[in-house]
Amino acid sequence: MVRLLDSLGMPLQETPVARSGEFVLGNIAPGTYTLRADAPPLQAAVQQLTVTSAVALQVELRLSAVAAEQVTVHGRDAEPASTTTRVTVAGDAVRRAPSRVRSRGVQDAIAAAAGWGTEDNGLLHVRGVDDGFLYVIDGIPVYERLDGLFGIAPDPATIDSLSVVTGYVPPEFGWKSGGIIEVRSASRVTGGWAAVLDAGFGNESAHDASGVAGGPLSRTSSLTLGASRQGSGRFLDPVHPDNLHNQGRAWNAGGQIGWSPSAQDQVTAVFGGSRSRFEVPHGAEQEAAGQDQRQRVGQRWLSGSWQRTWRARTVSQISAFHRAGSSRLVGSAHDTPLFTDADRTLHRTGLLGSVAHQRGRHLVKFGGEASWLRLREDFIFAVHDDDDTDEMELSDAALAFTPDNPFRFTGRARPSLYSLYAQDSVRVSGGVTLDAGVRADWSRLLARTFRLSPRLGAAWHRAGSRTTLRASFARFLQPPQPENLLLASSEQAWELSPFRTETAGGAELEPERQTAIEAGVDQPIGAALRLDVAFWRRWMRHVADPNVLFGTTILFPNSVAEGDASGVDVRLEMPRRRGWSAYANYANGRVVQYGPITGGLFVEEEVIAIGPGTRFVPDHDQRHVGSFGVSYAADVQGMWASLTGRYESGTPLEVDEDDRDELSERPGAELVDFARGRVKPRTVLDLSASLRLVRRGETHVSLRAALLNLTGRRWAYNFGNPFSGTHFGPGRTVQVGIRVEVR
Repeated sequence: MVRLLDSLGMPLQETPVARSGEFVLGNIAPGTYTLRADAPPLQAAVQQLTVTSAVALQVELRLSAVAAEQVTVHGRDAEPASTTTRVTVAGDAVRRAPSRVRSRGVQDAIAAAAGWGTEDNGLLHVRGVDDGFLYVIDGIPVYERLDGLFGIAPDPATIDSLSVVTGYVPPEFGWKSGGIIEVRSASRVTGGWAAVLDAGFGNESAHDASGVAGGPLSRTSSLTLGASRQGSGRFLDPVHPDNLHNQGRAWNAGGQIGWSPSAQDQVTAVFGGSRSRFEVPHGAEQEAAGQDQRQRVGQRWLSGSWQRTWRARTVSQISAFHRAGSSRLVGSAHDTPLFTDADRTLHRTGLLGSVAHQRGRHLVKFGGEASWLRLREDFIFAVHDDDDTDEMELSDAALAFTPDNPFRFTGRARPSLYSLYAQDSVRVSGGVTLDAGVRADWSRLLARTFRLSPRLGAAWHRAGSRTTLRASFARFLQPPQPENLLLASSEQAWELSPFRTETAGGAELEPERQTAIEAGVDQPIGAALRLDVAFWRRWMRHVADPNVLFGTTILFPNSVAEGDASGVDVRLEMPRRRGWSAYANYANGRVVQYGPITGGLFVEEEVIAIGPGTRFVPDHDQRHVGSFGVSYAADVQGMWASLTGRYESGTPLEVDEDDRDELSERPGAELVDFARGRVKPRTVLDLSASLRLVRRGETHVSLRAALLNLTGRRWAYNFGNPFSGTHFGPGRTVQVGIRVEVR
């Protein structure tokens, strides 16, 4: 039996070996894996298997009669020097990651990689970039935001593997400057049908349920379907310590059809939709007034791909996709001090094409992408004339908009994006790999922009010490987020901005332009550990950094003139050994930005003064982030347990010194270190476990339980920040659930 494992030893796929000694594993996303063959008492393993494209990878395993987990055999194509900083996680590891809200399960798994920081409502940031990462789901890029306020990320129940890239990014990926998250959905193309049902509940009215079923429709086709539902009395991260007005529900359903009309062709169709409905959290004043804002978010997606192997070393792929998203914030009669009503839709239709060819030491790939968008935005706000208005310190310009004379904005646009790329990965003698390529991007979202983005990577692997040294250089072009872009770029918003000057603003937001470099080392330590260290630095212009509108759940894109960031990411892994596996991460980073600010929608009177050239620390500057995980699994008994922990040193307040006295009187101020100008550091420990209760033939029933935030200590993501607002983290959470598998 041959098994494909992630870097910590979690299984992804397995297949028996034919009498000829040959085996085939397919539908594998690009990533870094371990490959192991077992025929007791014989065993062989390739500890570092790197998959970079759809071109077939030839691996040779030689079995040895030795104790398990003691021999390493390198396949002929298995261990080139990798220029990429990457962590690959099996779907089971994603499902086991402790998560308070099911829809954030993917984000919680991503945050377990080195260099990632967390913020409220599932927002992530990495290497000085605020939500500038790209999801690639089954080969289709998803440029829209998937945090709790904008959409729903893929359900963990449907994921086969997750690969997180933060270092060298090949030219085939564009329009984002942070990292790449490649998601491969589970599909069952051989054997019989199988199904998994999962249900659970926890405190604060939390409950969730999901089901996945899949199997062959015929000898050449297969179908996989999945659906999930969740609800919680703490659906979002609240803006008040007492978790006021925060009920929410979400649904997600989708499927995948696979068809192989011949040995050379693979056709795949992916479809689905999601919807969430939730109350907008608010403060004590709004609770007393009876405010009842609610938000509805919906998504639909459909894609089709055709992959053809023309020769053993040439593969082409053509894909078409369509995604539609909508968001509606419904105001209430008792909104105070700001009545808000917002309704927007976003449609994106696109085409992708690529050809990959391996010739000798070269793996060449070229392709292109085009997408067309339809944006619609309708927005209203009005200030109520009551006693709370002065306390909220709204600007004079905002106060002019009353219920009789509200601020109104209506916008429509049909922007487009186009790109071409070419890349080559060359294996040079002496353990050297060179990656080089260029990407050409034409953006019409909304400003007309063209940029050439070269990407260079080099790595050297020393066989004796098994050391890999790597370095990379890359340029990126990242258009502003399309959500609420039309209003943020309008003259109406600019008239309200405290950052307006005679020479800037009131114009279409420019795409972010970024230059990034990295130097890293990957070093196995003995037979049990692997250490990876990466030093990085980034320089940015027109930096994307959205702001939250007052106390609502609406975010508007804005850009900062310049910025730079630097840091180091460290990851230590212990792949599974006698059932135990572990990892530890540490990241140290520094982010600074320089005004002025363009775009956004600001209604406060007092916002920290950021003029041209003004240096400030943005809200995603998290200086120290650490995390760890220790797991034990006994597959025969059907049990596992894990303890994970996370430390973050705290985000900045981003307010003037004169405003800190006012902040110190707000609820939750004890969670802020005003002398340091940041929220206090937080340490969160989570414990989770599962035990198989029933095993009857092909039916397995397991019980799972989790205790999140073991210490129960209160903490804040941010506090009074003009760009991200105030949000509090959850206390101690208890969860129990049951899982039924029919194989």
